[in-house]
Amino acid sequence: MTRKSDVEEVKEGSVIVKIYTVNRGQRKVFSVANYYEGKRKIQQFTDYKKAKEEARKIARQLNEGQHKILSLSDDDAWTYTRALDAIKNYPVRLDAAVNEWAAANKILGGIANIQEAARFYVKRHGKVTQRMVPEIVVELIRQRQHKSEQYRRDLNFRLGKFKDAFSGYISNISSKEIADWLHALGGHSRSQDNYRRVIVTLFRFAIERGYLPEGKTEAEKVKISVNDDSEIEIFTPEEMSRLLDRAGEDVLPYLVLGAFAGIRTAEIIRMEWTEINFAGGYIEIKKSKAKTKGRRLIQMQPNLVAWLKKIAKQDGLVSPLTRPEKTAAEVVGAKCDPIVKWKKNGLRHSFCSYRYAILQNEHQVSAEMGNSPQMVFANYRELVTKEDAQKWFNIFPK
Repeated sequence: MTRKSDVEEVKEGSVIVKIYTVNRGQRKVFSVANYYEGKRKIQQFTDYKKAKEEARKIARQLNEGQHKILSLSDDDAWTYTRALDAIKNYPVRLDAAVNEWAAANKILGGIANIQEAARFYVKRHGKVTQRMVPEIVVELIRQRQHKSEQYRRDLNFRLGKFKDAFSGYISNISSKEIADWLHALGGHSRSQDNYRRVIVTLFRFAIERGYLPEGKTEAEKVKISVNDDSEIEIFTPEEMSRLLDRAGEDVLPYLVLGAFAGIRTAEIIRMEWTEINFAGGYIEIKKSKAKTKGRRLIQMQPNLVAWLKKIAKQDGLVSPLTRPEKTAAEVVGAKCDPIVKWKKNGLRHSFCSYRYAILQNEHQVSAEMGNSPQMVFANYRELVTKEDAQKWFNIFPK
């Protein structure tokens, strides 16, 4: 039981802090009582000196605070009381509320007041469900399971890097942060733009799921200037003949569909034999498999028909390879004598160049290739002669 003699008072001005000494068997405990924000708080010490130091510190702080409050003018006291009344329903101290207000005004920089900024935020984000980037990436990849293996592999690879860099809420990511991250990746601008396109897909998916507000996303605000000043390289008829003579049946469909129909690699990988109509003489590129998401029909040239009939099947995928361009570049070209240097996108570039030389009509060529007439006219006009073009489409199986 605590006796009156066990209580010591530490005084600072008009403030008194008490130290209670309690005997607990062989040892003593010194308790310092402190009233903070209307609540009684007890601190216990086994060292008397530390207990007294703490009591003096508390008394000094309380005295200074009381002195400041007592020295307020009538107007200041009225303002202080009103401020306390304004935040009484919120779990925040007055100084914290004022600091937050000052920081918010500094961010706004005079372009709007805090109320306007708050209304705008609620309008934009009030109905948005907050989600972390890694969670959304998992949802997107799960939704795209029906897509081709190459598409899913690319999605996993690029978004895997993005979610490692941005693991927080997607709504907090700015266009500047995305642009800085893309720049830090290095490499060619074309590669950076490919990353940007995948990130845009992620942000548009987030809008569909209600994780971002409607409108232009931060990812879409990022612009990458794609510098592609490299010369368009094409194969000569002689080089193409050597490649086809040494190609196996695994890579042959890729070579002839690219060279004599101008079909993109990604579209060839997805193509099935049922989409090649030998009776009608055309190839159907379905909307779901086209890069531009538009269905198109390609008229088959006689030499293409001859090549395809050598290896045609009733059904299944036309190309058994998921990366036929790698096989063509590393294996087929190396077998040629002399060696044929592989040209990036050379098959499609070659078809467009030779086809334009014969037709002299960018609209018809663009319809077959799935590009714009302007692009065809600007890049493939007058690259080859009509005589070379006739040689190209006269390459038949031996």
